[in-house]
Amino acid sequence: MRHCLFLLFSLFFTNVVCAQQDASSHDFFIGYGFAPIGSVSEPELPLNPWVNAPYTTNNKHFSGTLNAGYLYHVSKPLAIGVTYSYLTVKRDVVLGSSIPLAEIKNDCHVLMLTGKYTWFHLKRFSFYSRAGVGIMLVKKGTINVHKEDINASLESVPMEDGKSLAWQVVPVGVEWNFAKHLSLFAEGGAGASGYGIAGVKVSF
Repeated sequence: MRHCLFLLFSLFFTNVVCAQQDASSHDFFIGYGFAPIGSVSEPELPLNPWVNAPYTTNNKHFSGTLNAGYLYHVSKPLAIGVTYSYLTVKRDVVLGSSIPLAEIKNDCHVLMLTGKYTWFHLKRFSFYSRAGVGIMLVKKGTINVHKEDINASLESVPMEDGKSLAWQVVPVGVEWNFAKHLSLFAEGGAGASGYGIAGVKVSF
């Protein structure tokens, strides 16, 4: 009798372990996004003594984003975790309506708490929505003066670190589970990670 109970317990334990192995609880993903949205504070630019007018910035341009994240499945449709994004922002320095006289470049690091809800499954495809909120850390920028003789004061503009609210909303995302633990995904939304994001996900 004892041997039968031990055998039954062993079979039950093996089935539980196998079921847990089949049902992945953790996701790690990397991807690339384009056209992110973010807020970057303006530096204090000097006054040009020749025309008695301040320098200003325009033509703010964000690069694409490199994204990585981790999600834990608290239930089959719902997962929570963190995402990290890296991007750069460039701005031209002008005097009135002049041509660009210099360029300011900042590196930005974004960290967000993220939630994901999968609302439709097919055999190998899943459809979901995702949202996140966090902080964007803007590192001290660098300024590249195009013409050194224009005004030496531009080269000594003080740069400081900054931070702002970061967010991401993805109404629709789709995953293609092309292998047991690997999926390709594409998302459409808006925020600090980009309007569109594509990448690969590993489940374990």
